[in-house]
Amino acid sequence: MSNIITLSSRHIVNNGYNNVLRYEFPGSSVEFKEAEIAIHSINMFNSQFNIDSAAYGNHTFKILMPTANSYSTIQIVLKDGYYSYANINSAVQASLISSGAYLINADGDNVFYFNLSENATYYSCQIDLSPVPTSLPSGWMRPPTGLYSTSGTGLPLGFSFVPKVNIDNTEFGKIIGFNAGTYPSQSLYTLQSILSPIPPQINPVSSYQLRCSLVNNVYCIPDDILTTFNTAGTTIGQLVSYQPNEFCWVDVPNGSYASITITVVDQEERFAKLNDTNMLISLIIRQKK
Repeated sequence: MSNIITLSSRHIVNNGYNNVLRYEFPGSSVEFKEAEIAIHSINMFNSQFNIDSAAYGNHTFKILMPTANSYSTIQIVLKDGYYSYANINSAVQASLISSGAYLINADGDNVFYFNLSENATYYSCQIDLSPVPTSLPSGWMRPPTGLYSTSGTGLPLGFSFVPKVNIDNTEFGKIIGFNAGTYPSQSLYTLQSILSPIPPQINPVSSYQLRCSLVNNVYCIPDDILTTFNTAGTTIGQLVSYQPNEFCWVDVPNGSYASITITVVDQEERFAKLNDTNMLISLIIRQKK
């Protein structure tokens, strides 16, 4: 005979991550003898952010904009969220506008000298850096305030240098596939298109592991892994529905238990930060045959 136990949002332990669920057995405890457990199903929303200051600390880097005398450093701080490269580029542009590190062309469009994009052909992130002019082109305007405004530090002198990108946060570097460092390392004045030297990981999480306090898996470290799953091709906000083709039974050590604790971690054993608490995890327990 098999029994199903379900854990939902009302079983979430308040730890700021929404990844720990605890089911208290009716009464004081339940005695298990020669029992085994498996995952019946998992239903949860894809709600983990790929940029998260608390979970991954991967939300900052710097852009060095050429000015009259040297370079001015602009700190980029991304708010927690799920970002594509296009989203990151838009956030950078917002910071450049706030800092006055742009110009306005004759059509009234903002002109930026930094661009970040996906290069699917080379499985890379691509950074394009354009030379900043030494003088205002005909018909163009300066921003009203900030770096390149009339009261700002000013445009570069002598040479139209390109901006530099300073990756001083290795966790953000993993997102775009760049090691810690400054790109380019020298002051250059020709268009630079730089491909990430290592494969980028736009999402720090590739899969999840489900840990269970009832499990003693002697072939696994840690020994409480019940199953693994991934987001199965879903995007942020979509329902992840996982049900194994067949149950993978794991022994429950004989003993008396007052509760079951389920913990969701990622492929590197880090706590998964699940922003949506709407979930249902079903376990199935049976006596060994």
